[in-house]
Amino acid sequence: MLEAVVVTAEFLAVLAFAVAAVLLRTIDGRGFLASAAVGFAIIYGGGPSWFVMVAVFFTLGVLFTLYKYGYKRKLGTAQEKGGARSWPNILANGGAASVFGLLNMAAPSSAMAVLFLGAISTAAADTVATELGLLSRRKPRLITAPRRQVVPGTSGGVTALGLLGAVFASGVMGIMALLLRVGPSGPVVVAVCVASGLFGACFDSLLGATVQRKGHCVVCLKPTEAVSHCGERTEVSGGLPYIENNVVNLLATTAGAAAALAVCAVLTTIL
Repeated sequence: MLEAVVVTAEFLAVLAFAVAAVLLRTIDGRGFLASAAVGFAIIYGGGPSWFVMVAVFFTLGVLFTLYKYGYKRKLGTAQEKGGARSWPNILANGGAASVFGLLNMAAPSSAMAVLFLGAISTAAADTVATELGLLSRRKPRLITAPRRQVVPGTSGGVTALGLLGAVFASGVMGIMALLLRVGPSGPVVVAVCVASGLFGACFDSLLGATVQRKGHCVVCLKPTEAVSHCGERTEVSGGLPYIENNVVNLLATTAGAAAALAVCAVLTTIL
């Protein structure tokens, strides 16, 4: 009886969070189902602590997306739809974490918790790095050619402010993991989250500079990672046509998860 009550409470918690996100216009209508699917996989696979970490990531992403949104919109680099996330974006950032949740449901292990931390730390680090980097007073530099300056919004462009944002966001995830007792104990879990988050965010930029679909808006003529901009489909100017931003995000979170496992193995061996 008690177990049934807990399952129902978790189900309602996920639905309530998704409904609130729609009402607050932080996800669009079609993003509701994707958000619920991700939430169910994580809360039933890893428990409420995992779900709280996802909620913290989502909140961080929303806050930094909306921070100086008007200024970013003038630059032509702001998220479409007032910053509301669509279903592809939700699955791209939460897909890897969801898979680890489902695998943990089938066969619970400490390794799955570490993989989950790497994926969610990367998602947080990359989101905050992107949103803060757009506000940098200094032009971004291409990660594959640091001496080359690029305009804000260029795939693969990095800034010191953006990297600081990545460390901050992944550090927040590490502190939350420590408080919620997700993953390894003590300061190791914070180090794992920061290292994997920073690695994943840089890997995202590396993919952005090399294979990601590059385009520019046919209306405002500014470079953008989006498939559509200013209400029109963007024109491809480089990279692989099917490796768009959401695919890169999914690959980066997976790489961040692998990095977390490697860092955790090294640290636990040393310490």
